[in-house]
Amino acid sequence: MSLLLVIRVKGTINVRGDVKKTLELLHLKRKFNATVLRNSPVVHGMLQKAKDYVIWQELPYEKAVEIFQKKGKVNSSKPLTLEYLNSKGINDFESLVKLYDEGKIELESLGIKPYFGLPPPKKGIPRSKYSALDLLERMMQNGN
Repeated sequence: MSLLLVIRVKGTINVRGDVKKTLELLHLKRKFNATVLRNSPVVHGMLQKAKDYVIWQELPYEKAVEIFQKKGKVNSSKPLTLEYLNSKGINDFESLVKLYDEGKIELESLGIKPYFGLPPPKKGIPRSKYSALDLLERMMQNGN
């Protein structure tokens, strides 16, 4: 399998009800929220429904590990740490990403938030075509 990075790039005003529900199911309730999902036909259908509000791209393992390390949160809004993972029986962030990709664990069951709150991208969103990974890089540069 592989992982997908999904970032919401449009706000909540004038969103149709079915699209709004789809965005909630994808854990994308606010603008500039991102989530990491397993690649499946069901997820692709949901992404097609919300295509006007999100961008997505296949996510390399290295980037997935980086986003969990830098922006991961536990349910109490504390940063996701290696000590927390060890208490749940996971050795490191690479193991977390691998187990999640294989479908052996769910983030919510471990107490990890399934989405990442990101700051707006540095220098804004470009008008021309851009990829989700490029936008993620610009958001991670902000350092918030």
